[in-house]
Amino acid sequence: MHDIVHELTIDASLDEVYAAVSTGPGLARWWSEDVSLEGGAIGAAPTEPSEGDVLSVGFDDRAVVIRLRIDTLNGPEDEGPALAHLTCISGPEEWPDTQIAFRIEPVAGQAQPDGPTSTTVRFWHGGWEYEDGALPRCSFQWAMFLDALRRSLES
Repeated sequence: MHDIVHELTIDASLDEVYAAVSTGPGLARWWSEDVSLEGGAIGAAPTEPSEGDVLSVGFDDRAVVIRLRIDTLNGPEDEGPALAHLTCISGPEEWPDTQIAFRIEPVAGQAQPDGPTSTTVRFWHGGWEYEDGALPRCSFQWAMFLDALRRSLES
């Protein structure tokens, strides 16, 4: 199996970054405006998804839809690093059964309670069967989306 791995530093708090990768409104700011929690009210964006819920993320007027089961949500107030872990249950070629994780931690050595903060995001999209095919294209697209995440939080 093969993995996509990216790491970036964002000039934003741990809470802001976690919300951007673990809530519907947060994901809509940088990944796709078409994010919904399956089984939720029509047109209602999820604000507090839970483990076991399924997110539907649409692209190109829903020509492409990725369905992700939320496996783990470990927020900033929980013990250990903040973490969002998802499993793709349906989507484009080679996506089903891959897994996505965002590990979010404050930048080491920053102990300024009221000063500027930075957060490290370690992104992983693993379980790809082939290292060619969709993986290189997806790795590039994830780099672009993660830059959009950074820009959305830093502006």
